[in-house]
Amino acid sequence: MCGILGAVPAVPAELFDRALATLAHRGPDGPGSWRDGDAAVLGHQRLAIIDPSHDADQPMHYAGRYHLIFNGEIYNFLEVGRTLEELGHSFKTKSDTEVLLAAFSQWGEGCLTRLNGMFAFAIWDSEDRTVFVARDRMGEKPFFHIADQNRFIFASEQKALLPFLDRVQPAADFADLVRNPYAYEGTEHCLFAGLKRLPAGHCGWYRNGRLEAKRYWSPLEDAAKAPEAYDEQVEALRALLLDSTRMRMRADVPIGTALSGGVDSSAVAACIAETGGGGERISENWQNAFVSSFPDTVMDEAAHARKVAEHLHIPLTEVVIDPSVSADQIERNAWLFEEVHEVNPLPHIALYKAMRDKGVLVSLDGHAGDELFGGYESSLLQALPDALPDLGAAREVLDTYRRIHPENEQFRGMSLPHIVAHLARSRLRDVIGQGPDLPRPRPTESLNRHLFGLTFGTVLPTLLRNYDHYSMINGVEVRIPLLDHRIVEFAFAIPWQSKIRNGYSKSVLRDAVAPFLPDDIVHRRQKLGFAPPIIDWMRGPLKPYLLDTIASSSFKTASLISPQELAEGIRAVTSGQGPSTLYAAERVWKQFGIYLWEKAFLGAQTAAPAAMRAAG
Repeated sequence: MCGILGAVPAVPAELFDRALATLAHRGPDGPGSWRDGDAAVLGHQRLAIIDPSHDADQPMHYAGRYHLIFNGEIYNFLEVGRTLEELGHSFKTKSDTEVLLAAFSQWGEGCLTRLNGMFAFAIWDSEDRTVFVARDRMGEKPFFHIADQNRFIFASEQKALLPFLDRVQPAADFADLVRNPYAYEGTEHCLFAGLKRLPAGHCGWYRNGRLEAKRYWSPLEDAAKAPEAYDEQVEALRALLLDSTRMRMRADVPIGTALSGGVDSSAVAACIAETGGGGERISENWQNAFVSSFPDTVMDEAAHARKVAEHLHIPLTEVVIDPSVSADQIERNAWLFEEVHEVNPLPHIALYKAMRDKGVLVSLDGHAGDELFGGYESSLLQALPDALPDLGAAREVLDTYRRIHPENEQFRGMSLPHIVAHLARSRLRDVIGQGPDLPRPRPTESLNRHLFGLTFGTVLPTLLRNYDHYSMINGVEVRIPLLDHRIVEFAFAIPWQSKIRNGYSKSVLRDAVAPFLPDDIVHRRQKLGFAPPIIDWMRGPLKPYLLDTIASSSFKTASLISPQELAEGIRAVTSGQGPSTLYAAERVWKQFGIYLWEKAFLGAQTAAPAAMRAAG
């Protein structure tokens, strides 16, 4: 896990080094760079996880021809390495980086289908004078670029590319992008004019002054057939989870897990406990769990995490979140994060900082279960078209929805046909056809079509982006066992009845990990999500900062927000006299995030360079 920066042709050393320094938080173990005359320059900020010796430093070279910078991990590097050794390759390091280089030299871009990992990398071919780039199937690792006939410059974060722009300014469609911030992460669009991202599951060649990108993986066309019987599906998913976790525990540094006590994070913690102590290159120090705590608030899940940790005999560190932070930290986080955030990121950043402070450099986390297996309450209703005309099946879907929120009065007293008609008008029409531009065939079931859009087009890509930032701000690597491509393919090869069953969502996932966890955790229906009690914070420790900010000249002259309207919204929330809902407070905070973004990157074109100097 690292930060990468490259340019073809090479750019001046002083400018390149300054840009590379903006990625220092991603690679606190040090920078490295290499130049091929005026043809190319490659830079790397390293976070040493596998083979932390200097032998595995980057940029790395192979066969006198291929030169690599790589962000991520190849989890099956041992298996791929043995195959390559049988083909005549030999290795000087114990790293996955060298295996990746050898795999490319052997199979070219065909190596991607043999890799199980998360990655964004670039390989400069010094003979052909071409660059090959690739991003992992799910887009866990970022890849941004500037590409035209005269240059190709690429990096792990957008801020590293800003020094190469004539002017830093928002994209022409900035207002549309931030209006629905979940809608653009799965595309090539960026908030900055002149920058693009390489979409997930894509690779490409830069040659003859042009980047030619293409998709190399389809989660439907490449999927293996899932068992038809539900019990066999449960066993298959359990085996996949354990194997995925085993590979993601490969590290030469301490590892841990972020635990909330919810089904997904508990499933990962359970698989870690089942796998720990056995397997090749598994970290010897793996018994580390962390939970963010918001004492005396409804958002606190520490008690649930405590129960899971005690059951699995894994020590738990409770990270009590203190929102009393300085203005400098809030604004520096906005610069580090680069995007407009929906919620305050302080608790997420603090959690991974606590890991780093305890020497834990890798966290296996439980993201993606809701998107793959139908964990969101609104997702449940998308199964109604699949259930009909079987009224019994449709009632089971509605009963599952009602059990999550038994106080919900929305459908009380309505007949089933009236409920279906209401949902068709208000909800189902919004998701038909939703999703990214992926090769056909698409899922045919309504629920899986909806989850497909969440997984590849909207929610999950945004969460992956966010957690990459949260963790890498602190020099911590996040690995996600549920995003093993075999599990993703499995999730869209099983029918809706395997996801909503016996009154529960995510049924096949719950049943797969049931032997490892307490029953009340496996069958826990309440879902809070990992978000701070933002109303309490805005009315409490953040209130002075917010009121001082809206009185500042930089706020009053901001151009991407309506200063007067936002100031009124902030006063309403902080005074307690305005809307008291979490949604209303989050809406105000999101608008405030737009102001923070503008101040960090556009404020008289001075804030960003100052932050860059601080990063260096």
